[in-house]
Amino acid sequence: MRTLIARAKRGGVLLAALVAATLLTPAAPASAAEDTGGTGVTGATGTLAEPAFLAPFECGSQWTYSTYPGHGNVLDFIRSDGKETLGSPVLASAPGVATRRYQEGGAGQYIVLDHGDGWVTEYMHLDTYGVEDGARVAQGQKIGTVGSTGASTGPHLHLQHKLNGALQDIELEGGSLVPYPGEYGQKFIRSTNGCGGTEPPEPVQKDTTLTWTGPASASNGSAARLSATLKEKDGGAPVAGRKVAFTLGSGAATQGCEGTTDAQGAASCTVPSVDQPLNADATVPAAAAFAGDKEYKASEATASLKLQYVSGRAYGLAARVPVLLLPLTVAPTPDTGAVRTAGAENRAPACTQNVQALVLSAEAPCARVVTTTGPSRSTATATLARATVGLPGLPVIQVSGVTATSSSSCTAKEGSVSLDLSIAGTPVTVPDTPNHTIDLGIGAKLVVNERTESADGLTVNALHLTAPGGVDVILASSTSGAHHCA
Repeated sequence: MRTLIARAKRGGVLLAALVAATLLTPAAPASAAEDTGGTGVTGATGTLAEPAFLAPFECGSQWTYSTYPGHGNVLDFIRSDGKETLGSPVLASAPGVATRRYQEGGAGQYIVLDHGDGWVTEYMHLDTYGVEDGARVAQGQKIGTVGSTGASTGPHLHLQHKLNGALQDIELEGGSLVPYPGEYGQKFIRSTNGCGGTEPPEPVQKDTTLTWTGPASASNGSAARLSATLKEKDGGAPVAGRKVAFTLGSGAATQGCEGTTDAQGAASCTVPSVDQPLNADATVPAAAAFAGDKEYKASEATASLKLQYVSGRAYGLAARVPVLLLPLTVAPTPDTGAVRTAGAENRAPACTQNVQALVLSAEAPCARVVTTTGPSRSTATATLARATVGLPGLPVIQVSGVTATSSSSCTAKEGSVSLDLSIAGTPVTVPDTPNHTIDLGIGAKLVVNERTESADGLTVNALHLTAPGGVDVILASSTSGAHHCA
């Protein structure tokens, strides 16, 4: 009446007469089509009441659901409580009249339930029908079983709600399932359908096993994707939709992240940048833990990961010349010493101005080892401005512009040497190949670009002179290594 009276104030005598006519004439019921106009609107102010839909599954069962782009406002359901999806009972989510239908290459076998007032639910890809065509069913009554008929890639229930032919957001168990997840294992629903109006029984806690499936090694400065699989201890059924906490390291160095198990029980997460100290064993403790819930008992898995690390050493020269009357020993100089680290370092002792002895002289020998992370790499470099070696009975060896480099990571080992060489005053062209050997006579030999490779690293010497009597002279030596790569 408030609407008509408001219009009467604007319309004058004619509308006042209409008001009087309305008061004197009994109201006639409108048809459903007149009420809704095909839009679901009742009259001018209301909407058709939505049935109190319950999950279309047996009491206490748990299901995960998802959709995908282009699928429409519909959901696909699979079981997530360890029982088989195929053959699981499909129950009426609300009372209605059932129609059996079949669509080849589409919905397969499916049931349409008409709930009245324009509301319809459709249950697709059924394995079997559970009601006769045209049967009136109650909420919780079995209408079929979950299958994979029609255009289906695996057992699941395709569910959709319609009002007057238009798809509606799906509401079950008193709440909306919007927004729909894009994959299984992100959201879950537990059915109270068929429970006789009581809460579904609490499930008995099942034992679980958590198995570490993550990497065997980690590298500082790089990301580490940690993973584990959660299953029932008896039968090995995957446990989906559970949080798993991951840790890497211990004490103050602990790093962590959290993942959720998918339909296969697999959970993973990523530590963006590993930062762990290097111990004597070069190992890092790792763990995955499921805290447990009403249905499943807690479980955990531990692992010992290898921590990738690098090593290196560089020195300008070293010599041992035990010649009678002219004995000479030069310890590696300058020497970085042995480097072993899982972090970033730059070790470079001061260059030596020069080394001067009767049979050996060298200018500006230098050495450096640089390590980096993400991924780990070690680069050792040794240099000499010039050097002269003049041993009794051997031609004089002179070099200048000497550089020897060795670089190692978990994916590659590389070495290089550059220098200018002359023997007995004659320039010598050295090929760009490792371990080029020059015979100096009387059992002496000179190896240029000497390389010694091991499983974990590479040593590069610019020059290595050996001669009878224990003579051993090395100019510009660099060594690098990468460890725990597998």
